Amino acid sequence: MSSRRTLFPRRLCLASTLALSLAASAAPTAVLVDTSRSVPPARFEEAKGALADLLPALLEDGPVALYAFNDSPERVADFTTDAAVLRAGIAGLKQGGNFTLLYDCLFGAVKALEARKEPGVVLLVTDGRDENSAVTLEDAASRAAAAHVGVVTAGLGAPVDQRTLRRIATLTGGRYAGDLPSAAGAGLRGAFRETSAALVPFPPSPAPPKPAAPAPAVPVAPPAAPPSHLTGMLWLLLLALVASAALLAAIILRRTRRPDERTCEACGHLLNIWDTECPACLAKKLSITKPGTAPETPAAPPLPDIDPALMQKAPPSESLDHTMVLDEVPVLTLKRSGQPPRMFQLPAGQVVSVGRDKVNTISVADLTLSGQHFRIIPKGGSYYLADLHSTNGTLLNGERVTLRELKPGSVIQAGQCEFAFRMEQKKLN
Repeated sequence: MSSRRTLFPRRLCLASTLALSLAASAAPTAVLVDTSRSVPPARFEEAKGALADLLPALLEDGPVALYAFNDSPERVADFTTDAAVLRAGIAGLKQGGNFTLLYDCLFGAVKALEARKEPGVVLLVTDGRDENSAVTLEDAASRAAAAHVGVVTAGLGAPVDQRTLRRIATLTGGRYAGDLPSAAGAGLRGAFRETSAALVPFPPSPAPPKPAAPAPAVPVAPPAAPPSHLTGMLWLLLLALVASAALLAAIILRRTRRPDERTCEACGHLLNIWDTECPACLAKKLSITKPGTAPETPAAPPLPDIDPALMQKAPPSESLDHTMVLDEVPVLTLKRSGQPPRMFQLPAGQVVSVGRDKVNTISVADLTLSGQHFRIIPKGGSYYLADLHSTNGTLLNGERVTLRELKPGSVIQAGQCEFAFRMEQKKLN
């Protein structure tokens, strides 16, 4: 019972204080209430009662909007002069949430006042804590200065971060009025009076400029015709300028020609930057065939006449009957991130194609590979790498190539796949 008797005089004192302070101002007010759990419940209910008693004084100055904030800012009531709507909104305020988005709510209230195109006042009732706001205090303060909005801060909770509340008021041109509901009457009245007086009205829209009266027309005499000898000199000067411009354009085009454009001296094919030899000529020389087909075998040169006896083997000894013959076969080893290596033995004497499509000799399910990415072509005892106009290109030992000879130990990079080319010895009976 004693707490109720103490609470009523505090509400009455606060209502009379704001009634005196707002009488001299004429600006809409946005009331922001901290509903986070960091405020003690008893202080929160006491503040709700004080705000309900303040409504008549606030509405005498203009429309009032009500905002609440904890985990997210919420507009409880838009700007209105209906006391019943605002009183119901204050009565329905409940504590909750895990965070306090103070600066986000302040930024949103300033934007709402800015949309009204008139100066306004924000009454911020909080303990000064902010957690997880998307904007900073400087963002809200600069927006308030541009919108001609002043912020009066009042402490709510135990303890209250007075330093933050004073900083908010200072940055926005407002005042700190002390803690609610025990704020001193003179301090709160002075805070609102000084904040309202410091508000700068919006400048009136400039009137459109009046069109200038047209100047009176002055008769102009027609220009005299130039002498005939001057006309001939003008034509000669014009022709000289045209010739100079054409010569300058030719020089510029010649100098701006791309230095990396090269063509094959044999067939005129345009070479890429990375080509050291013409891929078209090399392809004709290699006679590239389809995947899986053997290349054409050139006709063997004629052999000299040799004594048949020299072609016969000597009688073998017992130790030579079990000799193993070592043969070299080409091998591709595939390495992919996070997967074990895979080894592919290339068919002897056949063209091998590699890509994502099933039509290839070696098919790899990798989206960074083209459907048909590259081929390995045997020719004259050597092996050649040919790029099949792939999207991501083919690199040989870190260099982008179109057609290049493979050496044992070469590394082929296609998309995100790495292939190591080497020759392995295979035991045969």
